[in-house]
Amino acid sequence: MKQKILFVAPNLHHGGAEAVLTKILNSIDLSRFDVKLVLVKKEGQHLSKLSESIEIIDLDSNSAILSIFKLKRVIEEEMPNYVFSIIGHVNLILSALKSLFFKKKVTFIGRENVVYSEWLFKDMTLKKRVLALGYKVLLKKLDFIVVQSNYMANQVQEYFNVPTDKIAVFNNPIEHKKIELLSSEADLGDLWKSDKVNLIAVGRIEKVKNYSLMVDIVEMLPDKFHLNILGDGKERESLEEYIASKRLNNRVTIHGFVDNPYKYMKNSFALLLTSSRESFPNVVLEANACGTYVLSFNMPGGISEIIEGNVNGCLISEGDKTDFVKKIYKVYNEGYDPHAVIKQSKKYSINEYMSNFYELLED
Repeated sequence: MKQKILFVAPNLHHGGAEAVLTKILNSIDLSRFDVKLVLVKKEGQHLSKLSESIEIIDLDSNSAILSIFKLKRVIEEEMPNYVFSIIGHVNLILSALKSLFFKKKVTFIGRENVVYSEWLFKDMTLKKRVLALGYKVLLKKLDFIVVQSNYMANQVQEYFNVPTDKIAVFNNPIEHKKIELLSSEADLGDLWKSDKVNLIAVGRIEKVKNYSLMVDIVEMLPDKFHLNILGDGKERESLEEYIASKRLNNRVTIHGFVDNPYKYMKNSFALLLTSSRESFPNVVLEANACGTYVLSFNMPGGISEIIEGNVNGCLISEGDKTDFVKKIYKVYNEGYDPHAVIKQSKKYSINEYMSNFYELLED
């Protein structure tokens, strides 16, 4: 008899957690599990990437907290063996539902995807204090908590007193065959500067990504270096204004979200990352799978667990733009081995992830 799993998410918009969830759903063994996806609101770009075999239950609500009773009713009707949630505030809601209504009837698993020291406990506000209290009371009531890095596991223990036997470290997975196929596409479009040394950045245009620092770094480089930003977001207009104020429109191109970022990664000299925090950045794993080197600030999170021995990338002291430029020069002059970079990425396979996932369910 198949075991039943309900996966729960707010939506399937662009984002690391949503991308990982889509990969899990497309890879799960449907001969072993009866799988349904519960969305607070059925919307988002990843819907088009989701297998048609996955049934979606749409709560049709504008927020997770407002959908709590709908979510309770769905769990009661479905009575799954497992409920798996992918993001913090939904994890807390499910933890409350478990404690009040389901006790040991259902196994609740929550995937956390933030660096708490930087997101929750920095620049504290009343809202953050309330949320932090919710985390301290509720998170440990889940049966298991999945995190992406040892760094995050340590923070879950430190801040919320979660027992170690409830914490599972699953590094984010990547689909090597898919990336290899898509990265081989030749058409890069009219905006791509094939006569330049192309640097690339991929991700939502938000303050946490510190794209303005990246623009400053490009300004310090010779004209032959060109920065391509694949992404969109609420900070795009202010970033465009900043680029214009630096008179760098001819050296920085914002492409917006693209369906296939991998062909751009493969044709780039290096990927840059200037975020103030990253739990376990998918974009680094994917760039490495394309054979592309990564230069990143050594920000809080799991980045130092990905970049190893300067083979697949190098780390720069956070905020040090001058050293960042020096490292770009160094890598450009000395070169790197794309095959070694790809080899380093092989341990983050979707098959390995699913094996760990099944093992967690069996435990």
